[in-house]
Amino acid sequence: MKIKSLGFLVLAAIVIGLPAGTETKSTLPARYQQWLAEEVAYIVAPRERTVFLALQTDRERDIFIEAFWKQRDPSPGTERNEFKEEHYSRLEYANSVYGRSTPLPGWKTDRGRIYIILGPPKNIESYDHVMNVFPTEIWFYLGDSDLGLPTGFNVIFFKRAGTGDYVLYSPTDDGPQSLIADSMGDYRDEREAYQALKKLEPNLARQTLSLIPGDATQPGYESMASNRLMATIFASPQQKVDVDYADAILKYKDFVEVEYTANYISSEVQVQVIQDDQGTFFVHYSIEPAKVSVEEAGEKYEVRFRLTGRVSDVAGRTIYQFDKDFPFSLTAAQLEDVRSKSISIQDAFPLIPGSYNFDILLKNTLSKEFTGAGVKVVVPEPADTARMSPLLLAYGAENRPSPARERVPFKTGDEQLLCQARKSFMQSDSLVLFFQLYGLTKDLRTSGTLRYEFLREDKEFLSRTGKVPAGTNVVDVLPLSTFPPGYYQVRVSLLDGQGREAAWAKENFEVSLAAAVPRPLVISKVVTAVKREDDLFAMGVQFLNKADLEAARARLAEAYSLSPQRTELAVAYSQTLFRMNDFRRVKEILAPLAGETEPAAEVLAILGQACHALGEFQEAVTHYAAYLSRFGANIDILNNLGICTYQLGNREEAAKAWMKSLELSPNQEKIRALLESLKKK
Repeated sequence: MKIKSLGFLVLAAIVIGLPAGTETKSTLPARYQQWLAEEVAYIVAPRERTVFLALQTDRERDIFIEAFWKQRDPSPGTERNEFKEEHYSRLEYANSVYGRSTPLPGWKTDRGRIYIILGPPKNIESYDHVMNVFPTEIWFYLGDSDLGLPTGFNVIFFKRAGTGDYVLYSPTDDGPQSLIADSMGDYRDEREAYQALKKLEPNLARQTLSLIPGDATQPGYESMASNRLMATIFASPQQKVDVDYADAILKYKDFVEVEYTANYISSEVQVQVIQDDQGTFFVHYSIEPAKVSVEEAGEKYEVRFRLTGRVSDVAGRTIYQFDKDFPFSLTAAQLEDVRSKSISIQDAFPLIPGSYNFDILLKNTLSKEFTGAGVKVVVPEPADTARMSPLLLAYGAENRPSPARERVPFKTGDEQLLCQARKSFMQSDSLVLFFQLYGLTKDLRTSGTLRYEFLREDKEFLSRTGKVPAGTNVVDVLPLSTFPPGYYQVRVSLLDGQGREAAWAKENFEVSLAAAVPRPLVISKVVTAVKREDDLFAMGVQFLNKADLEAARARLAEAYSLSPQRTELAVAYSQTLFRMNDFRRVKEILAPLAGETEPAAEVLAILGQACHALGEFQEAVTHYAAYLSRFGANIDILNNLGICTYQLGNREEAAKAWMKSLELSPNQEKIRALLESLKKK
């Protein structure tokens, strides 16, 4: 019986992304049903509710609930969570006070709902003993302009038809006639009803036309401002929190440790694909966490960030992944600066042509906080047609000549671009506009023009034209002193000699009213001695993961030739050769590395598989056994060891290997069948 290899090892990659399917659960354990449907019913955002229902385990739900309250904690550095305490105090009060005269629990009543959302009113006017007026209450609140609420406003409750519990009053849906006890719908219009109520209770009548004091509303004219006010009140709890944390928990729950999961912080990300002078495209990126926690160490303050980046194609297949550490120290002065501004973590890496999703996961290993973001990235394919890169808007550019082998994020040629994710500028700034042009014909370069259009509120504010540069890079500087504060869009078009548009790109930005716009402290990975083999290795692995074996082999062969002593280069090159069935070359490359004192796991695994594929079973057994001895049990290695020992006629050893494999993973029908076939002989 001749048995082929059942499988080969591949480089592992952590997949950062949303689960393949997140189904809404129709049922939850009782305590989670109560939390969602009662305890936080009025303050949970729709997206938070959706994410919570998509969670699969009680552990995940407990972590989410912890994060839910942390996101609302007004003083996260303390043990108390004042928001949570206040919320449950309101809930308890609503249940004990507003559920007395109704079969509903207090939190379900209209007064209970408003009390839970807004808290106790500043003043309550009660009209429960006015002749011919149904019992009515007017609650007065001071508003929060940050939530879109007016300076002061009323919320009115009344007993419809004089019975039951108090319900919300609407000036448009109910009107003054709904408060008059002898009203049977015989008033000709609202103005007549208003005059009747005014005679019964003038102060109440005046406040029934609008919930906003001072709103110039006349009887008979609906106050839409009151409707908007109530909608704002009900939505106000969701305005107090950035629900991105909920998506982050769902997206990263399987890829960050438990102690991080509830500690999400928001962030902003900037990404720009820039082609260098050798024609290689690099993804330059920055991530700015909204909060930076530090650990005091003498006179310094330590920060430890760990960043994981993952590039995947449209099918979700991992094309490239990396992990990088960003440890740094801050002085007391720098710490104060960071607290008033922010930190921008910046780096760059090469990427082959294609359309991708780029996910970033940033962890603060000291505070156990994390943040994450995902953006779409396009690296253009070589083409004869004219193309323009997306626009990069920077708040400054510095001419910094540097050694040829140095690589700095957001630097192109000698121009260091100073940028941040938020496109906000002062009038005293100069807007630095950067983009690249690809695939231009000689005619476009000589007779083409660049047109710059600046729109303010969708109207042209400024336009001008410029020459097409001889090179790829375009850096244009525009003072903003004549730009009034507001929101703008810049659109750049490449026009041919006849004025036809060949390519274009646009971007939005803001000219701020603020006297100063905080700029981040930049922490970047500056490579002072770029090794060509590192870039070749990265691109080779990317081509390998895209199954473009010829392109992968070309780059990895060159990388290996430049540094044959580096194990990771030899392994990646060998993996490519293995997939191309060049097993003899794999053996030539890896055999010397297997003889080292501490060979890498991948060396022994791939070398064993190459010998296996060549039919050199005894040598394959040697490498498989060395792998198991050094790195412990592995299902694929055990299965292949069983195959090789069987081919060598050693059925007893084959049985041992397969039985061990089945202990680790019982649901291997092919291996179980092979083992059963041995027992019959």
